Amino acid sequence: MKPCLKICFGYCAMFPKGQRIVKDDLICQWICLDLIETSKIYSPKQLGEIYVDELLGMSFLQHSKWFAGVHQENVTLFTMHDLVHDLASSVMVDEILVSSKQDNNGERYALLSDSTKPLHSFTKFPAKLRALCFVDCAKTELHYDAFSGAKYLRVLDLSQCFVQKLPDSISQLRQLRYLSAPGIQDTMIPDCITKLSKLVYLNLHGSARLRSLPVSIGEMDSLMHLDLSGCSGIRRVPQSFGKLKLSYLDLSNCSSLKDVSEFLGNLTKLQYLNLSYCQYVEKLGYLGSLTELRYFLFSSSCSPGLSQTDVLGPSTKLEYLNLSTEFTDIKIKRLPEAMGCFIKLKYLNLSGWQKLKELPRSWGNLQNLMHLDLSECLMINGVPEALSRLSKLQYLNLSYCSSGCLKNQSLLRDSEKKSPLRGLKEAVANLTELQNLYLSGCLDTLIYEEVEADVVCQNFLAYVCSLSNLEELDLSYNECITTLPESIGDLRKLHTLILRGCYHLSQLPKVLLKNDNLKQLNISGCHNLDKSTVPESDSSLILLPQFAVQALDGGSGSNLVLLQNVNSATYLDISKLENVVTVEEAQSVRLKEKKMISTLTLEWTTDARRFVEDQDLLGELEPPRDLEWFILEGYNSVAFPDWLMNIAPHHFPSLSRIYLVDLPKCTCLPPLGQLPQLEILSLDGMNGITKIDGEFCGGAGAFPSLKNLYISNMESLEEWQTKYSCSEGGGVRELMSPMLKLLKIDHCPS
Repeated sequence: MKPCLKICFGYCAMFPKGQRIVKDDLICQWICLDLIETSKIYSPKQLGEIYVDELLGMSFLQHSKWFAGVHQENVTLFTMHDLVHDLASSVMVDEILVSSKQDNNGERYALLSDSTKPLHSFTKFPAKLRALCFVDCAKTELHYDAFSGAKYLRVLDLSQCFVQKLPDSISQLRQLRYLSAPGIQDTMIPDCITKLSKLVYLNLHGSARLRSLPVSIGEMDSLMHLDLSGCSGIRRVPQSFGKLKLSYLDLSNCSSLKDVSEFLGNLTKLQYLNLSYCQYVEKLGYLGSLTELRYFLFSSSCSPGLSQTDVLGPSTKLEYLNLSTEFTDIKIKRLPEAMGCFIKLKYLNLSGWQKLKELPRSWGNLQNLMHLDLSECLMINGVPEALSRLSKLQYLNLSYCSSGCLKNQSLLRDSEKKSPLRGLKEAVANLTELQNLYLSGCLDTLIYEEVEADVVCQNFLAYVCSLSNLEELDLSYNECITTLPESIGDLRKLHTLILRGCYHLSQLPKVLLKNDNLKQLNISGCHNLDKSTVPESDSSLILLPQFAVQALDGGSGSNLVLLQNVNSATYLDISKLENVVTVEEAQSVRLKEKKMISTLTLEWTTDARRFVEDQDLLGELEPPRDLEWFILEGYNSVAFPDWLMNIAPHHFPSLSRIYLVDLPKCTCLPPLGQLPQLEILSLDGMNGITKIDGEFCGGAGAFPSLKNLYISNMESLEEWQTKYSCSEGGGVRELMSPMLKLLKIDHCPS
């Protein structure tokens, strides 16, 4: 291994075991630390890409299982096997200071697990440090001298710290090039940060309380990467913002930001721009000057006033374009012909454009497309023709595509009626590179007005089964599907098959029993399905939505880790959680990131022997933010984990139903009153609860939407305070759950 590559590999030990590594961040840190050799042919960024490819080729880095493939967002993530991590650590044994280990002599790089102490308590020579990273410090506040004395520091990572306020001492780090400080709790960052003239990378992601940026931020001549995503309190950027020489800018979820368009046109070196969920973006004409732009994300940002000419500007280098929207009032019916200029485009997401009727005639120029999402483009016509020249597609989502067109056909004569997806069979059959195909609710549109609808459906499925590279197939919510062709057995690479809501599906072909590669089979809502034709769940096959945890032979772990790759489930019922052997298994699932889940059940068997404390396990099973229903059953710990006890209105804004069943040891209730959409709450079998009081409310305005409350089998409940104090002095008292319509109390003898 070349010396430079060896050092770069060794530096990977600065990322804790099990942590996913963002490729661009890794390369940026290499560059900031001058670990990459100089070259007259390649830029440092290009060499970094080459280094990454070489490490991948040697299996020292691996693509993350959860975000692999071109069809995912443009962030590339890696993992490193624990044994490889040990090897990297051995390469840097004399370079990395690890506070959790004794006899450390490392002086150049520090990995610290305690942010409450000054830096000099860990090293006598802070000035020798070049990189400093804190890990597992989210519950303790950053000490104001946590990096004092490290005047030659180039990389500072505070991403796992609780940062109430960024210390003014940051200005002493004049050599700093990389600063990751997400989630700052203060309303401002110190103006002196603009004195860091060599700073290249600045990440302030999730600093929701931040109200403004330093007025002189435009003086940061070296700044190229700026992440302000989730800084929802920022209303405007300073006038100097347009002077920055940024190549990367993330403003996603800056929901209060206004008048940013006038500055963006000056950022002519931008290669990455994310404006997703920026609701006050009015004009996009500035895109015409961003000739270097390669990635543009504008998801759910289009205001109703935008016209089709505003949406895009010419950019021949564009590779990634996300225009998906959750808004239903976007009136744009067609896209501009300028779209044909995007000849390098690989990723295109138009999901949710419900009024879009036609694609531009220049669509045929997009022959490099690998990812195309037209889901919920309800009124679109000409999809089969649009697919005819896209032979490189690996990902195609046509869920509910063109389904709204059928309403317009009711006025036509019978002889004029036809499916807007006629010809899709031939178009799909030519997409031989397809790996992921999503056709939820799509086939019922395909067979519209067909005389032999069942035959048409079966013929189409037969063509789909000829796509030998297919790995994931979604046929959910297609009522026309009664059986699947035997040729589905030819899909030897198929690992995920989603049949959710195929109400008329009567049986599965026998060949599925022999497909050893099939890992996920979702048959929820297939009420007429002959269960004798369904493969049995085992250590390699997941049957959804029900998933029973099983301990593996030898007691080394459980099958819970199989849920790592479950990303499309909307309902998930995990039972027998007592069989989980280690909390690391739950960590690997990353349940919080499975954004499709709307209903979640977590269940332990009452009185069964545990390998892991329930509280520790539940702490690693935090649900996704957009969860709607939550059922917790058989939980046997006294207290709840932090994510439940620290609930705030923005944590689970859509959660409408909660059922807590058979939690005998819990002595306190989480502050569920802070959930803004909670309508139904059931507390059943919580014998350790003696009192329901203000802590259950969590603050003012508790239970604003609660309509039904069920309290049953709480044998120790003695007191329920229907009013609670919502002021510091206790003088103001509010009625708990003012919208309550139904209250049912059963078997509460105390």
